[in-house]
Amino acid sequence: MPILIIEDDAGFADLMASTLEDEGLTSHCAYCGKEALEWLAFSASSLIIIDYTLPDMTGASIIEQMQEMGHTAPFIMVTGRDDSSLAVRMMKTGACDFMLKDTTFLDRLPAVVTRALHEAGTHERLRRAELSLRQSEARLARAQKIARMGSWEWDIASGDIYWSEELYRIFGLTPGNPDKIHLDWVFNLVNPVDRPAFKKALLGSARSCQPFNIIYRINSATEGEIVVNSQGEVERGENGRPRFISGTTLDITARIRAESEIQQLINYDTLTGLPNRNLLHDRLRLAIAQAAREQHLMAVLILDLDRFKRINDTLGHRAGDKLLQAVSQRLLACVRDSDTLARLGGDEFVILLSNVAQEEGISSVAQKILAVLAEPVYVDGHEIYTTASIGIAVYPMDGEDGHVLLKHADLAMYQAKEQDRNNVQFFSREMNIKVLERMILENSMRKAIEREEFFLMYQPQVDARSGRIVGMEALLRWDHPDLGVLLPDKFIYLAEETGMIIPLGEWVIREACRQNKEWQGQGFPPLRVAVNLSGKQFSQQRLDEAVAAILMETGLEPEWLELELTESALMKNVEENIRLLCKLKEMGVSLSIDDFGTGYSSLSYLKHFPISRLKIDRSFVRDITTNPDDAAIAEIIIAMAQTLKLNVTAEGVETRAQMEFLSFHNCVEMQGYLFSRPLRAGAFAELLKNGLKY
Repeated sequence: MPILIIEDDAGFADLMASTLEDEGLTSHCAYCGKEALEWLAFSASSLIIIDYTLPDMTGASIIEQMQEMGHTAPFIMVTGRDDSSLAVRMMKTGACDFMLKDTTFLDRLPAVVTRALHEAGTHERLRRAELSLRQSEARLARAQKIARMGSWEWDIASGDIYWSEELYRIFGLTPGNPDKIHLDWVFNLVNPVDRPAFKKALLGSARSCQPFNIIYRINSATEGEIVVNSQGEVERGENGRPRFISGTTLDITARIRAESEIQQLINYDTLTGLPNRNLLHDRLRLAIAQAAREQHLMAVLILDLDRFKRINDTLGHRAGDKLLQAVSQRLLACVRDSDTLARLGGDEFVILLSNVAQEEGISSVAQKILAVLAEPVYVDGHEIYTTASIGIAVYPMDGEDGHVLLKHADLAMYQAKEQDRNNVQFFSREMNIKVLERMILENSMRKAIEREEFFLMYQPQVDARSGRIVGMEALLRWDHPDLGVLLPDKFIYLAEETGMIIPLGEWVIREACRQNKEWQGQGFPPLRVAVNLSGKQFSQQRLDEAVAAILMETGLEPEWLELELTESALMKNVEENIRLLCKLKEMGVSLSIDDFGTGYSSLSYLKHFPISRLKIDRSFVRDITTNPDDAAIAEIIIAMAQTLKLNVTAEGVETRAQMEFLSFHNCVEMQGYLFSRPLRAGAFAELLKNGLKY
């Protein structure tokens, strides 16, 4: 049966379907709740992935209507909101997982889906086993009523005991052997641990004339230890005293084992055997209560294996699973019996350290874990080296309830990943503020283009000999409704991480081309407009087609558009980049290398790139008149550009001394505050009309 994807974003639904297809899983996409329910009316699904927020109904409404229709397929709830209360509600309604649409969503999706399908299959098998067990018990009860199977009777006065044939079989004995049964012999068949309770129940019933019901273990001659349930009632004689106790004994071993398996599935990870998220929360609650009672520290450590996905991708999921099993054993060796090691899923583990005297002890355990994980793991003939990032939150300083401690440890873990991984970070309040700011930016960025909050400013590029404006650079700004005008260094990194850089980058190119064409239509002299491309933009598929479409849409001639690239972006996939740049060059678009001298481009490759301009980075221009090294670098870049017949533009020119130095060394084009700050479109038009004054 296919997996049903209910997602109103068609592009994102296709990405999920493609990701699942790569794992050999078929899927069907529905783009609203109504469409999904219509499909389910005539089709069945092995698993349903539901976006909680849909145009026509919520994910909760879909689940309610599915259940009314009789559908019992497992489901995973997906949302773009980091809302823990929503996650709890959905898990209570039966969701087998709850996923946040973040930058790792598509990477995590196959593992989450595979686990959900596996657990659903296991639950179905257990359900059938339980159903079969209940049916067997019902048949057995009917048989006992008719044939007294598994029945017994004790004559209290004589001490004689009668067993039915089935009861002999339950105890692993041949019916009728022994033919004489005594009470002490029966007691000896009972497990020594349960024997006192069994004696008390049976003899107490004989004294009080009250029925009894007890579960206990016996030692079967053929099956070893089994669990039975005995029930008995007292029959009184004519004198009113107890005369007989008669009852039945039922073998409930299979039921107990099934209940144990269900409990294992509910509370333990199937791959590693470690406590799962469900049991972790119970243990965490108890650990906090103990720490509060005994006034000790308690620590939550969240550990995430670094670059685990790469191992899965290169060696396969089987090797990845074996690595996780090996890691779990190493982690167990690092903690005490009183501590808890749990697996949250994927490559994420949680450790609860109880009864801690001081933070140094917590740090010592974390460092021990890093050292243990640094040793290679051998899987299927491969030597695998793995490292981990560990985040730590400590009770009571970093939170007094489990949810807060887990959240803060998670923040610290992500901080550890940002610090080049393979390290330990304790939670700090500054982290929380930073993450909240990031969350605010990320949430508002998704709507910023639609709300027209982004705008461009333009800084002139000047021919220093004539003072004439010969070009301009388009610079992106974000007029955030709460935070004011933000420069790119405050949000571009986030756009790249979330994938927003692609639509945002295309908007910048389109707006710069549109504005340039508009100024040309107003009679201003044609000028080239330079637009920065990020590394992710440059590596996107069909960039040349996107640029061509924008030029056609805006009507700007290609010669008036210049795309600026960094050295580091150019040096990734060099051969492919050369082909892409040649396509753009053939189109008529100019190409330049921005911040030249700060990267690591190879001069041997430089001559192969079809670029027309080098831009000297402002870091070299700033001290060009006082720092001999910066002056020498600038001179070399200018001389090299002249040799390669490339134009040069110096950025960050702020003083006449800088301008005169650059002019003396034959750098003609410059840009910087000496000539003009970046201006909004209206102010830049006035600058074009009135000319520069500097």
